[in-house]
Amino acid sequence: MILKKYDKKTKEDLKNFLVLKDLQCNNLDWCKWAGWFDTDGYIPKKTRKITLSLSDKQPVELLSNFMESPLYYAEHETTTPEPYRNKYIAKEFITTISGQKSIFFIKKIYPYMLNEEKKLRACKILGYQPESKKLDDWTKEEVVSYVATALEGDGNVVIEKRKRTKDYLRICIDSSNAEYLSLIKYLIDKQFNSCINIAEVRIYKTKKGLKAKYKMYLPNVDELHKMLAVNNVMTLDRKKNKILYYINQGQ
Repeated sequence: MILKKYDKKTKEDLKNFLVLKDLQCNNLDWCKWAGWFDTDGYIPKKTRKITLSLSDKQPVELLSNFMESPLYYAEHETTTPEPYRNKYIAKEFITTISGQKSIFFIKKIYPYMLNEEKKLRACKILGYQPESKKLDDWTKEEVVSYVATALEGDGNVVIEKRKRTKDYLRICIDSSNAEYLSLIKYLIDKQFNSCINIAEVRIYKTKKGLKAKYKMYLPNVDELHKMLAVNNVMTLDRKKNKILYYINQGQ
């Protein structure tokens, strides 16, 4: 079902749209979308179409508006990831960026992508390998912008109730890719003087063999929490509001 549709642009209009988009946006915008595509974004090996599909409407609609790409809603039967394999009806909001828009978008987010598998797919679409931003050159704001959407995609934000002290905030990012988590760990540790641990939480069986699941808890640092809660950094209110609740306790 189509929820929002945009008229097809002429070549001249499309050119002007991309030039204006480039002028209007900054590195923090591209960090944000790199975080989403490293986690939940779909980048095919060849086709110049990239997709963000989520059960949460908010970030998908934001990307649809951002790139003027159509917004869809669909339901289909699917199965939960290993090791559970439970069938259920998935309800998804979808936007697909195609053609020259997808090429432009990939070029802009590539310097901030950390997921090597997704980067390889992006290179196959582009036909070359763009330069990645060196980890030591990331700013604190860029790290937060990326981490915000990466945890929205593959993370959890949990408020743990306490009786005698203020409630505790627990934020983690899950992945079967330990190398990917290690890169995020490096960026956070460098900018917030922390020492994050990455733990192997379980082993599960797939058609390709055994795989491990890893969990990385973000440091409980007030500065990080406050930067995540700034307007327009996170794109999912249901997770952002938990961080705001934790920050505002007792006020």
